[in-house]
Amino acid sequence: MRPPRPPRAAARALLLAAAALSALSVACGGGQTQGEAFDPRWKDDGGAGIAAFQRRFAGRPVPLGADVAVGVVAGTGARQLVGVPLGGGAAWTFEHPLDARPAVAGSVVVGLGQGELFALDARTGELLWKRRAGGRLRGAGDDGETTVVSLVSTTGTMSVVLAIGHDGMVQRQIEDDADIGVPAVVGRYAFLPWHGRYVTVFDLQTGREAARALLRTEVSRAFLLGGAVFFGGGSAATRFDAAIGLGPAGRASTARLPARELPGAPIWMPDGTEVLAPVASAEDRARLYARPRASGPPGIEAERFVATYHRAAVGRDARSGELAWAHAGEADFLGGAAYAGGFALCDARGGIAFLDAQRGAVAGRASLGRPVQACVVQADGLTAAALAARRPGRSATPAGPP
Repeated sequence: MRPPRPPRAAARALLLAAAALSALSVACGGGQTQGEAFDPRWKDDGGAGIAAFQRRFAGRPVPLGADVAVGVVAGTGARQLVGVPLGGGAAWTFEHPLDARPAVAGSVVVGLGQGELFALDARTGELLWKRRAGGRLRGAGDDGETTVVSLVSTTGTMSVVLAIGHDGMVQRQIEDDADIGVPAVVGRYAFLPWHGRYVTVFDLQTGREAARALLRTEVSRAFLLGGAVFFGGGSAATRFDAAIGLGPAGRASTARLPARELPGAPIWMPDGTEVLAPVASAEDRARLYARPRASGPPGIEAERFVATYHRAAVGRDARSGELAWAHAGEADFLGGAAYAGGFALCDARGGIAFLDAQRGAVAGRASLGRPVQACVVQADGLTAAALAARRPGRSATPAGPP
């Protein structure tokens, strides 16, 4: 056991900690946690700990997120965000400086610019909260009550994770020199991927690690989809289910995309520890979109994934990678998401095309109403059946085509 610090040394440590918090410019009212939970010297328990936690966690409801597309629009000063519900409804706008691409998670849109972190209601664009914060935004997770935000510090040397209620109150602040990727949260537990292969399940109430998953696939993102929790990165997504304890042996419930040489070398999930710019890059114009199954045997829903390359979208068989169909868009595709039975792809004109998974036919359209520099799409509860039930020709927003 470490001997107690002398009073003077302890006081100096407190001053240094306070200075570090000030340097990060994070106004915080919650508890702070440092180190230990992200110690890479952790002894592998063969998956026993995470399996035991999963048995306790099983049955806990995982909420569905908003079905929404959010675009970044150029402005004379601050950039403007424009969003539209994919299930139908009016478009919304919100103006704020952006230092990184906004994150859409659960029921919120999170952004950071000029030292101010903010969250919007994803369906309406209503401001939920804003607060001073330094650093750059990596990503966020949300369960309808709590938003967990992952930041890289202003110095670029450490990670800062904030758990913030929808009332704007900070419940927990975590700091560590590990690169913590895009988080997810369900109730009191945050799922924090780090080091490319670990996911720490962090108890936000106690400030301690509740369990740790070790995976043999790349992992830098945790996310909620279809009522399940997933850990993903690169070309694989692992479901948090009864097989998670088999992760160290490489036998967890993992969905993988087939390896194919495609134009632009597209990937499914970008590295969650990287900060994405507010303006789309060449990598955004060449992407893969797929939806892992939330239940049953691990795999890809509808056995289809889509590869985009500028204005082209190509549907492929999720088992063989063979060509199934092709679709020509009206502008470069900048973002998208797979939903149950199809794909929602957002282009630089602000148009959103809903494509049938099996045949690639256009099943509907929506519009952000103006050209965008980047686009983020979340389609959690959206289904092809719901789109088909709409009146033919009906747009998801009265704004009309861009």
